[in-house]
Amino acid sequence: MSIEITTRGIGITINSIEDKEFVEIDIYGTLEHSDYMVLTPVMEHAVLAAKSRELDILIDMRSFEGWSFEAAVDDMKFGLEFRDSFDKMAIVGDKRWEELSVELMNHFSKGEVKFFENYHSAVKWLLH
Repeated sequence: MSIEITTRGIGITINSIEDKEFVEIDIYGTLEHSDYMVLTPVMEHAVLAAKSRELDILIDMRSFEGWSFEAAVDDMKFGLEFRDSFDKMAIVGDKRWEELSVELMNHFSKGEVKFFENYHSAVKWLLH
């Protein structure tokens, strides 16, 4: 008997390396509206906790499979709400459409947004 487990969701961590910190968001599976009901308040808290300094963020999309319709709308709202909260945003992915979305995001974000296929290259960029 085999059991099939479907994984979806968002993991959020604060990473510290020497004197630098960045927020990491790992995205898994196909996101639903309820995932954004968790993510949004956590990010609001992180932005408030940072006070006047801007945060850097890494979004790891390598295990991301897509959104439900409602979650896609939530994602657009999330992007608009937090677009000016970050100095640097590194997106790690392995799909061409993810890379193209980063080019689009650069037009709407105050900070710099860059796409990476390699996680360690993204971290190195954030730290410098």
